[in-house]
Amino acid sequence: MRFSSLSQILILIVIVTNVFDQNISIVQAGNCFFHRIDNLCHDLSEANTDEQLCTGTFYSDDNIQELDGYVYADNCRDVNVLLKECDFDCGLGQECQWINGKEMCVCSEASCISSNIEQQPVCGSNNMTFNTECAMAAWKCSNQQSALYKKYDGECQKDCRNVRCPHDAVCLLVKNTGEPICYPKTHCKPALSPEPVCGTNGITYPNICVMRLSPNRQGQTPELAHKGPCENSCRPDLCKPDERCVYSKELRPVCIRCQYSSGFFLHSGECSTKIRVCGDNGNSYKSYCSLLMAQCQKNLYIDIVGYDKCSTVKHKKVSKSKSKYLNRISTFKTN
Repeated sequence: MRFSSLSQILILIVIVTNVFDQNISIVQAGNCFFHRIDNLCHDLSEANTDEQLCTGTFYSDDNIQELDGYVYADNCRDVNVLLKECDFDCGLGQECQWINGKEMCVCSEASCISSNIEQQPVCGSNNMTFNTECAMAAWKCSNQQSALYKKYDGECQKDCRNVRCPHDAVCLLVKNTGEPICYPKTHCKPALSPEPVCGTNGITYPNICVMRLSPNRQGQTPELAHKGPCENSCRPDLCKPDERCVYSKELRPVCIRCQYSSGFFLHSGECSTKIRVCGDNGNSYKSYCSLLMAQCQKNLYIDIVGYDKCSTVKHKKVSKSKSKYLNRISTFKTN
């Protein structure tokens, strides 16, 4: 996933849900998106915005449609990247130049050489480290990457241990990519879901926001196992009607979703990035969505332990206990 600013992050987890719960159907202006498949825009960055202000990569004037909680639009085209006249400040990474008798804003890394521009590295949303935020803006302009944004100050990291977020944000790993992001705490609204919830780590939290804003040092957070205090076994009505109750490796009940339409795997933000993940069952999956499908096929909850191919050592370790684990699951279910 790629986002224009933290206030518009839509890939994760929580953020995606908050944006798409708003039942958007009709818009007056166009809409910005981050991805395109065939002629469909998906992964919304801004709704109802002018194309000149669009920070996504693609643009559509069509009405937003919804599929499985994710929005998309037809007639997807590239954002207009024509030069603009200098009747306003060109912004970071650009400067005003005379072109064909007119003043036009052009990309310029040279414009970043200024004593009043902060000289510290930043990590871009493409996981590239830039010397300064201005250098990132110049690269973004030259490469027509309008959806690029600063994830955090400092060099890009593989997890949250060395990421410095603002005081009003917390560092989390994006579920489908494993990338660290600074997630604004205000994005999670406890009043919308005030009841206690059980995490996949077996801990009961006062509400879902407390759970989602409680990462470990690496930035990993538990997933929602089920609503209400943690329980020891599956029972009727523990999960929603469209969910299935299965068990985790630690024999804890977890509600997983298995009723996906084919369109979900084509157009959802969670499936748009193909990054390999390693499950706690010792198996590697080509993407997060492949792991979601495997959970339903194997009828068990699979936690992510890494974002790469499972190592041989780790795989051997897990394999030794695999049959014992599956036997315990089988015994637990039949009793």
